[in-house]
Amino acid sequence: MRFRRTGVVLGALALTLGFTAPASAAEQAYVPSPADFADCPAQPAGVTEWNCYVSIALEGGFTLGTKKNIRILLDKPIRVTAAEGKAADGSKVTAWGGITQPQNFKVVTVLPGTNVILSTLPEIEGRLVGVGLNRPDSIHEFKVKFKLWSPGGLLGQNCTIGTDASPVVLKPQSTASLPWFFWLTPGIKIWANDDQYALPASTGCSTYPLLGHPDDLLGLPAASGVSSANFVWAVRQKKY
Repeated sequence: MRFRRTGVVLGALALTLGFTAPASAAEQAYVPSPADFADCPAQPAGVTEWNCYVSIALEGGFTLGTKKNIRILLDKPIRVTAAEGKAADGSKVTAWGGITQPQNFKVVTVLPGTNVILSTLPEIEGRLVGVGLNRPDSIHEFKVKFKLWSPGGLLGQNCTIGTDASPVVLKPQSTASLPWFFWLTPGIKIWANDDQYALPASTGCSTYPLLGHPDDLLGLPAASGVSSANFVWAVRQKKY
């Protein structure tokens, strides 16, 4: 998926300024594969210039709520897929490919105001579930829900922040992007963030022994501007 650029830092400038991403879990190793495009939506009839974009998270994370010392790490592989093209009348056509995440994310405590990890909360893990695109004319905004899981199912079998009917809307803004080679495969490396998503109270969650209810633990609901996310993406494109 491409992200709207609020600033593009070219290679020489990045080296000059010493650009670094926010401190977080180590960047994940990524080896490109044809399987990256497994979720690409089929090209609709009558649509031309069909392009599929896949974004593989290399690192990053989310804070969820007013308790800014708790963070969900993007420490496992996750892939976001969407496509766009043009109809015969010149209008934009988009399609959602989905979010693929084989494993749950860690939930950690951090030093407030930073991404410095203090400890891991083994009682809770997180998962990002894709719901769809937020607008029919853009692949830059997408709807998700956060699924929380605990060993033994103590949080409940369907504990989520956001639902299919009322999802969380993410609108990542690119802060820098660079042409990149991932094991000799060309792509783009993008640094992006989002600090404008609002979060509802959780749904279907039970109170966890010692930690309490997720709403109290995380500080939910939370208005726009309270929570924040940062991402480092490996982005690839396939033309049809």
